[in-house]
Amino acid sequence: MITYAESIQKPDAPIFQRVCPLPLDLCVSHIEDRLQARDFRVHEVYGRNGDSVVDTQSRDSKAIVPRHDEELAFFIFEAVQQYFEQHFLVQPSDSLVLAQHEFFAYTPGIGLKMHADDHVLRSDGSVLTRDVQRGITAILYLNSDFDGGEIHFPKQGLELRPNAGALVIFPSNRNFPHEVKPIVRGQRYSYQRIYGILNGETKRFEVASTICVPS
Repeated sequence: MITYAESIQKPDAPIFQRVCPLPLDLCVSHIEDRLQARDFRVHEVYGRNGDSVVDTQSRDSKAIVPRHDEELAFFIFEAVQQYFEQHFLVQPSDSLVLAQHEFFAYTPGIGLKMHADDHVLRSDGSVLTRDVQRGITAILYLNSDFDGGEIHFPKQGLELRPNAGALVIFPSNRNFPHEVKPIVRGQRYSYQRIYGILNGETKRFEVASTICVPS
């Protein structure tokens, strides 16, 4: 079954890129202060059987509670709203709801295995778990002084080298699997905000009950 967010996505939705003109220094300072204070959680990535992945190169990115920046958050929301209206079959009463937001720090040797942001798959390709409240992912890159850390979208044939101020937006579903190449030098900082798409008629982040996709 597919989510409401996925059922109203246009099949040719691209990966959207925009440059953020706002200063990011305070975000970087906040991340580095939290890292020094060891005030973070280890971001676990789940394997195909649902168990935590033990490989430290795929699970040791550090998730940090974001520093509140209303202007920055509004910039990202406006960009996601534009993407939503252009690349989804939006009903007038549909709306975006923030489902998750965190800063992430990737240190040398750390990457992220291939995944999609709204689900975990079993080895046969069927869905093990799905977060229906995740519809569109936005990632703002906060620094440039590192090597490695490229984000790779194999289905779209796209690999991006993140630079400070680059905002990348894409659907969170299985059609946009991606990975992060391991960091070679320095530390890579990013701000991730994931939005759910609220069905205006039912007021739910529902799974479409009449549309099936092959596993």
